[in-house]
Amino acid sequence: MCGAMAAYIVSMADGMGQDIQVILDVKLPKSLQAAFGMGGLDFNSAGNVFALSFSYIYLFISIFFANVFATIMSKEFSNKTAEYLFSLPVTRVQAILTKLSVASMYTVLCVVSVFLLSWLSFEMNVSSGYDLKPVILMSLAWLMGGLFFGAAAFLISSFVATSGTVSFISSGFVMVLYILQIIVALNPNLDFVKYFSPFDWFKGADIVMNGELSLTYSLIAICATIVFTLLGIRRYTKMEVLI
Repeated sequence: MCGAMAAYIVSMADGMGQDIQVILDVKLPKSLQAAFGMGGLDFNSAGNVFALSFSYIYLFISIFFANVFATIMSKEFSNKTAEYLFSLPVTRVQAILTKLSVASMYTVLCVVSVFLLSWLSFEMNVSSGYDLKPVILMSLAWLMGGLFFGAAAFLISSFVATSGTVSFISSGFVMVLYILQIIVALNPNLDFVKYFSPFDWFKGADIVMNGELSLTYSLIAICATIVFTLLGIRRYTKMEVLI
């Protein structure tokens, strides 16, 4: 679905141009355009038009990856198969790391698929030259953000081992942080909250205009992902298996 959305947005690049800005101005105030990473974009450029899809794809993949990581271990406890898993001739840490590796690989493949579909759409629909660098950077941002939410959901699942419940909680966690970016954008006094708001770390407009990802926010995303993952592993290695 994310790949189809990206391809559709790119297909509008040559035909709509400044009409997109008119539509945005009618539908959204400038403050909300900035909140969703749409502010300051020149829609005569295909890369800038593509940036419109960034926030929505970021939200969708974050919810999806949060659910994948939230259930990767919790379902073993929820389905009463954890005893068998931990009886295999591997340590608990090895079993958990294997499952996390599969989830991480799935995350990478999904982001790569969205990138390739976007690239294909640029090749098919954009008549003049285009810069692929922003698309690559946006894909890296989706990957880092997705892994962050996955790690956070994995940690949450170690406290709520019922897969259905933890899936609901993880999706709610993503939505709360998505709404947080709007609150921050509407209240300048809360600017410091951006350090705790993953949807403020990476924005399509910033990536296109700056031609790079924020090093500070990238480090925050990577460090938080590592910390949450290690805490989740520690929790799961100490959990009792209930039959």
